[in-house]
Amino acid sequence: MSRRKKEPLELLASLVDERLEGALCTGRAPLFDDFIDDESMESRSQRHREARLVCIVCPVRLACDAAAREHDSTGIWAAHLRAPTTPQRKAAS
Repeated sequence: MSRRKKEPLELLASLVDERLEGALCTGRAPLFDDFIDDESMESRSQRHREARLVCIVCPVRLACDAAAREHDSTGIWAAHLRAPTTPQRKAAS
């Protein structure tokens, strides 16, 4: 059985999480990114502090936390830094 290919608008709509409507981070993605190329650790730490301050007062913080866990997201979500997960290697037999 073949799957129907999603149309562009349908695909875009599937990326939107209605629970996050009203999020204070909207349009400010770089502030919440995990890493930015050529950024110093000091700049990264300061940027993450600023992002957390936005999150703390965000009206959708709880929904953001749930969405981040569901999608294995990285960066600052619900005032927490979520780092990329790496698959754990199986122990040698």
